[in-house]
Amino acid sequence: MRAIIFDLDGTLVHSAPDIHAAANVMLAHAGRDAVTLEQVIGFIGNGIEKLVERCLHATGGVPDDMAQHLTQMHRAYAEDLTTLTRLFDGVRDVLETSDVPMAICTNKPESPAREMCDQLDISRYFSVITGGDTTSANKPNPLPLLHTVETLGLRVEDCLYVGDSVTDFRTARAAGMRFAFFTGGYQPSPVEGLRPEECFDNWVGLNLARFH
Repeated sequence: MRAIIFDLDGTLVHSAPDIHAAANVMLAHAGRDAVTLEQVIGFIGNGIEKLVERCLHATGGVPDDMAQHLTQMHRAYAEDLTTLTRLFDGVRDVLETSDVPMAICTNKPESPAREMCDQLDISRYFSVITGGDTTSANKPNPLPLLHTVETLGLRVEDCLYVGDSVTDFRTARAAGMRFAFFTGGYQPSPVEGLRPEECFDNWVGLNLARFH
């Protein structure tokens, strides 16, 4: 293993509380009822556009024009990107002790992904940050992950992808990359096709070399 690539939300960071707060600001502007944190956690994983769509669907239906709601979501989230967000316990130690290059491949747009990493003081650990708008496709399309590998100057077989969702799992499988699944993230149900040796439930004391 010559590099490790991570998902961001639900994998390295518990960001759902800030996403939840921004979603409810967006819904209030739309005259909709609020959604719960548990609902928002279930909506995370396929990009901010899909999250906004799911929030609107859950509170009365999706309008033909979502542009104003998406703009409001971006604005509200940018104002409080890391107010309630934190690293999962043990993550910083794992990043600090890694002896291979690391990167991020997330469906969060690249600009807020970079800003979040800056605010949480983890940007220095990553050679590459690929967001949901960096390439022409989102995960589970393998293109963003393959772009990350290419930017690292490596091959798929050189890398491990670490994620917390069925979307991440499908992305890794589509790219032909080894995968490690964090079961303490945002995936609400078991993922069919995962092997037990691909899973871990805690970052504390984790040695990612076990996934070689």
